[in-house]
Amino acid sequence: MLGSAILLLLLTCLTGCESGAGRSLPPPPSSTGSTMYRLRVGDVVLLEVFQEPYMTTRQRIIGDGTISVGLIGRVVVAGLTINEAAKKIADQLNQKQLVNPQVTISIESYSPRRFTVWGQVRNPGAFVIPGEEDLTLPQAIAMAGGNTDIGDARNVVVTRRAGDGNEKIKFNAMSPEAADFFIREGDTIFVKETLF
Repeated sequence: MLGSAILLLLLTCLTGCESGAGRSLPPPPSSTGSTMYRLRVGDVVLLEVFQEPYMTTRQRIIGDGTISVGLIGRVVVAGLTINEAAKKIADQLNQKQLVNPQVTISIESYSPRRFTVWGQVRNPGAFVIPGEEDLTLPQAIAMAGGNTDIGDARNVVVTRRAGDGNEKIKFNAMSPEAADFFIREGDTIFVKETLF
C-alpha cells in the first residue's frame, strides 16, 4: 500500500513537470526601471530618512546636478541611480550626526527628454520620451503620426550629438534593426520623401 502511494506521488510529480515543459519563463525585468534610471537635472525627487521626518524633502535637481540635504548641504546626485544617490547621502550623513541612516529616494517626476521629428511625417514637431522608458526609431516616427503618403520610412536620417559635433545615421525604419535603435534626448529624425 505504501509502495502504491509513493508510485502515485512520483507519477503526479512527473506529470506536473511535463505539463510545465512547454511554458515559457516570464520575461526578465526591464533594465530601464527606476533602479537603473540615472537621475537628471530637472527630475523632482523625494528624499526620506527613516525615523527622521524633519529631513524629508521634495525638490528638483538643479543645474549643477545637486539637491540640498539637511546637515550636509548640497550633494551631487545627477548621473547616479536612486540607489547610488541614497547610499552616497547615507554615507555622508553617517560621517556627520546620524548613525547608519536609512535613506530612500523616489522620483516624483521626470525631466522631459525631448527629440524632434520632421520631414515627411503627419505631425512634425518636438516630442518627449516618456518617463524612464526606452523609445525605438519606429515608435518615435509613430508619435509623429507616421510617414505621409510620400514619406519614405526606408530613408530616414537621425542626427545625434557626438562629442563636439553631430553625427548623421541613415536608417531603414522598417528594418528589424530599427526596433533595436533607441532614441536619445536631442535626436532629430528626418523622414525623406519617396523618390519616384
